[in-house]
Amino acid sequence: MAMLAEALGDEERARAWWTATAQRISVAPDVDRAIRELTGSIDRDVGPYAVGVFLENAATRELVLTHTHAKGPLRDHAVSLYPEEGIVGFAHRHGVPLVVHDVARDPRYLRGPLADAASALAVPVRSGEGAVGVLDVEADRPWAFDALDLEGFGALASALGRVLARTPPLPAPPPR
Repeated sequence: MAMLAEALGDEERARAWWTATAQRISVAPDVDRAIRELTGSIDRDVGPYAVGVFLENAATRELVLTHTHAKGPLRDHAVSLYPEEGIVGFAHRHGVPLVVHDVARDPRYLRGPLADAASALAVPVRSGEGAVGVLDVEADRPWAFDALDLEGFGALASALGRVLARTPPLPAPPPR
């Protein structure tokens, strides 16, 4: 049993949770509140090692971590990546989800401040034709994700994409 079913009790409860959470995200009045609902719900109800949303800065093309909940030191770091960097960049660039069961064995994984991360899942957030961001979920144990997790986190990323499509984007963060 992987992350969602384990945290929420079983597959049926996991599906009900992500359906309700996607609905709350979809009706958020703006992108900021949608992202806070997304990351807060995952952190509170599922409890991964870290969860964050990267959105593309249209001016610089960087993927900027907009919101995060982390059990490690990430909460103290500003993070931005180029679209060709790491598993987040891979998911964004190719527009496909990526599960890394053992980050120590995957050269695409950027260790950064999450020293205890052992597995990761990156799901593109789509708005219109292409990916505009990535939902990044990390676990402190290997093999923490399965097909149910891909489906559930994919549904949440889709809900966020619908909000991005109907509301103005967040302002670009200040340059580093």
